[in-house]
Formats: sequence, C-alpha cells, structure tokens
Amino acid sequence: MKKVIKMYVYFSKYSFDKVGTFAAYSFRTPDTANLTLVCEQDIEFDVPENYDPTAQKIAALQAQKAKAQEDFNNSVFQINELISKLQALEYNSEPQ
Repeated sequence: MKKVIKMYVYFSKYSFDKVGTFAAYSFRTPDTANLTLVCEQDIEFDVPENYDPTAQKIAALQAQKAKAQEDFNNSVFQINELISKLQALEYNSEPQ
C-alpha cells in the first residue's frame, strides 16, 4: 500500500562545520541561526499490506532488557569490588 507523508527539508550549519548538511523531518520547526527550512516535500513510499511491527518491537524490548541487565551486572560488580577492597583493609582498633 502506498503512503504519502509531508516532510520538511532543512539545511543545518554550525560554526564548527566546514560544510552544512541537509536533513528531512516530519515536523516543522522555526528557523534558527543554525537551521533553516529549505522546502516542504511529499514523500511517497510502499508499506507491505500485512505490515506488523510486533517482531521489531519485541526485538527492541529484548535489546533494552539486555542493556538493563548489563548495566545492573556492572553496578553489582562495582559494588562487590568496593566491598572486597574494604574487607581487605587491615582492621586495627587501637589508636596510633
């Protein structure tokens, strides 16, 4: 099935850029010193008749879950490392 959406093409150039770049957005934003509207453009594209994003959503959630698990494991590792370092210190209750 064919779909048409309106896109807004902008030119962006920052002081540190030697050459500016063009980018298309699905929303219109006010012009700024670094971003100016070039034109509006209708974009036509084909979408499969039975398009179902479920598999892609599941894959994205699984990636998010894996990242959360990795972050958690790294935090636990760092905490355990600090605990080990504190336990390795020689305890002396007598004042020096």
